[in-house]
Amino acid sequence: MIEDKTFFRTLVENGSDAILTIDERSEIVFANESVRRVFGYESEEIIGESLTIVIPERFQEAHFEAIDRYLETGSRGFDWNSVELPGTHKEGHEVPLSITFEEHPYDDRRLFSGIIRDISARKQYERSLERQNERLDRFAGIVSHDLRNPLNTAMAQLSLAQADAESEYFADLERTHERMAALIEDVLTLTRQGRTVGEIESVPFESVVAEAWTTAGSETATLELDGDLEEITADEERLRTVLENLFANAVHHGGAQATVSIGRLPDGGFYVMDDGTGIPKSDREDVFEYGHTGSEEGTGLGLSIVRSIAEAHDWRVDLAPSDGGARFEFTTS
Repeated sequence: MIEDKTFFRTLVENGSDAILTIDERSEIVFANESVRRVFGYESEEIIGESLTIVIPERFQEAHFEAIDRYLETGSRGFDWNSVELPGTHKEGHEVPLSITFEEHPYDDRRLFSGIIRDISARKQYERSLERQNERLDRFAGIVSHDLRNPLNTAMAQLSLAQADAESEYFADLERTHERMAALIEDVLTLTRQGRTVGEIESVPFESVVAEAWTTAGSETATLELDGDLEEITADEERLRTVLENLFANAVHHGGAQATVSIGRLPDGGFYVMDDGTGIPKSDREDVFEYGHTGSEEGTGLGLSIVRSIAEAHDWRVDLAPSDGGARFEFTTS
């Protein structure tokens, strides 16, 4: 055990997070060196000042009200952990912050510290992600309206033509329409459900598997559950999309009597495996690439969608060695 107080003082002074300590009057009594990195002030420059020096004016009254209420009633009114608020930099601009508050008595005084982290980079990434999602939504709208509507019209006209006449070209034209429809649906799935995920929470894995099989499985194919599929942490809708793509792929390549198995891995991840013909060695490195397909009917986007959703969860998906068909393993931790 380290007992040298100098060691701990050095950690506090030079940690990556800024630390500000105030008294009951909101006067700053301590500031570590990282305050300069976050707020632009030297520590000795800010000690003795009111905390309002780093609080935007529109929040100052609320700050004093919260302090007074807490001192009088002991009620915090909100969670003190990882509170996101803006701070005022010495140069006048605002800095997005994540703050954790602590109270600690000292020499009969009640002191309050804020452990403060600059989250500018994270906020910038979130804004960039929002703009990306907006662009994807616009693109999805174009795909849905400008491509699917004309295709629906063409398919309806083909049905009328088939009812009125016979032609050896009708079957080929119908297959072309079906392939175009499948491609449009995959593109929509990729743009709307690809790299972004919604709420990550503990979800009932077995029920998600059952729902996905109902959608993408086959009445003649078999789904085998290997062991207990306890809850898994994921975006439930995105996880279902992953499973639907893998199940549909297995049934398509394995045939009507295909057997698909799913189970957990020792590290907490999971696998999906089928008893089909497997994936040729020449294709194994490219199987997750956009547009790669092993059949004329495929769009080449199904496994790309699987990989995109896995990466959005910070999972890793691999095509693992197997004795028979294809085996996909997901490392989730």
